[in-house]
Amino acid sequence: MLDRLAHILGCPQDHSPLQLRGDALVCRDNHRFEFEQGIPIFAQSPRRELIPGNMGPCEYSGDGSSVDPFVNDWIVNTNGNLYRPLRGRLPRYPIPEWPLPPGNGKTLVDIGCSWGRWSIAAVRAGYRPVGVDVHVDALAAATRVAMQLGAEADFVCGAADRLPFQSWSVDTIFSYSVLQHLERSVVLRFFAEVRRILKPGGVCLVQLPNRFGVLSLLQQLRRGFREAKAGTFEMRYWSRSQISDALRSAGLTTPKIDADGFFSQNPQPADLDFLPAKARWIVSLSGKGRRASSVFPILTHFADSLWIRAQVDD
Repeated sequence: MLDRLAHILGCPQDHSPLQLRGDALVCRDNHRFEFEQGIPIFAQSPRRELIPGNMGPCEYSGDGSSVDPFVNDWIVNTNGNLYRPLRGRLPRYPIPEWPLPPGNGKTLVDIGCSWGRWSIAAVRAGYRPVGVDVHVDALAAATRVAMQLGAEADFVCGAADRLPFQSWSVDTIFSYSVLQHLERSVVLRFFAEVRRILKPGGVCLVQLPNRFGVLSLLQQLRRGFREAKAGTFEMRYWSRSQISDALRSAGLTTPKIDADGFFSQNPQPADLDFLPAKARWIVSLSGKGRRASSVFPILTHFADSLWIRAQVDD
């Protein structure tokens, strides 16, 4: 891993290159970063949670599935409520369809990668991904799953607003179903980090929930249109103008905003073969809405999940 990442890994504090000294990575100012379960730890407060504390015990189906137990246990937290009936009984790994053109060997950083579903999708599309997350147990699972599926991906423990990469070192930055769970101030710092580490001409593609989506409005109504509580994983909803202002203030180009999905924050057509009937109906309806929005862009204003694409100018 270190051989593959030596040209891009950097100290999250001073952004200088790192060297292996003994059993740790060290930068020019002698900031030291240890390893845990074979994963370099750059986050100041890494998360260690093998079993999801917000759910009861996982009841496995016992059908001999080869899906990693961590993925089976955490599938609702990582993929959303459409997957709730599948917890403990996944027939295969839910690897999504990749939304960008082929990578042709480009370096990609997957922010909030968890057990690595999007990183593995990126490998299959020709990228060289590095997954970043604060959850050490999820990263250990990502390493196991990538090895099981023969996908060459690397994983490091780091925070979204203090990325462990050298400046101007990365071709593409990606994040899905992550930023909405972070404080807005953290997201603003994340976009500043995107501007720092992307190469000139580099692409950033992230997903965010639309404040004015049909389902989004209903969910906000249920909590009285209050803002998410500080320090929680509650959803933060973003308007298109807030998104554009955030990216422009970070020095990124005016974003291109497209619909990702309707009536869901995680509509994955690649999983239609095993999703429950109600979930299949929602994902299929979402796909129709997405296709309609490509013909009638005004519909994007009512999508629940948005793709936001921005670049660093050459």
